[in-house]
Amino acid sequence: MRIMVTGGAGFIGSNFVHHRLAARPDDSIVVLDKLTYAGRRDNLDGIPADRLEFIEGEIGDRETVLRAIEGCDAIINFAAESHVDRSIESPGEFIQTDVFGTFVLLEAARDAGIRHLQISTDEVYGSIDEGSFTEASPIEPSSPYSASKACAEIVAHSYFKSFFADGPTAATVRAGNVIGGGDWAEE
Repeated sequence: MRIMVTGGAGFIGSNFVHHRLAARPDDSIVVLDKLTYAGRRDNLDGIPADRLEFIEGEIGDRETVLRAIEGCDAIINFAAESHVDRSIESPGEFIQTDVFGTFVLLEAARDAGIRHLQISTDEVYGSIDEGSFTEASPIEPSSPYSASKACAEIVAHSYFKSFFADGPTAATVRAGNVIGGGDWAEE
C-alpha cells in the first residue's frame, strides 16, 4: 500500500510514518509537509529512500497535492496549524490550512477514488470541569485552533455522506494530547 501522509514531518505524523513502515514492510509513504515551526525533516531520518518520498508543500495547494497523491491508495491528514496561542494571534492561517487544506485533500481523494483519514483533536469538545468527553459529547470549540479542526471534521463528514458512502471511506480520529520524544519544544 502507498499512503500519502500530510504533516508527516511533524511530531505525531512522523511517529506514525516510522511505526507504519516498521509494521508494514511492503508499504511506502509519501510525506507532504510544509515544514513550519512544528515540522522537521530530520524527524524522518533513518527511513530508507525507497520507502519514503518527501514533498515540501502545503495541503491547500491543489497542484502540489495532486502531484503528491499520484499512485497513492489513501490519505492520512495529520497536517494542521496547531497550538491554541498561535491560533489567537493568526486565526486566518488556521482556517486556510485546517479547513481549506482539508477540502483540497478531500477533493483529491474523491477524484482519485481513495480513502481519506482526518486526524483531529479532542480540543473540538472545548473545556470540561470534571469527568471526560465521549464521542457523543457536543462540539464546542473554544479557540480558532479547535474551531478550525471542528470545521475540518464537519467538511470530512459531509464528504463521507455525499461522496464516499458507496465507495472509499472518509473517517475522523480525535486524538488527545500526545507527548514524547521528538516533540516540538513549545509543547
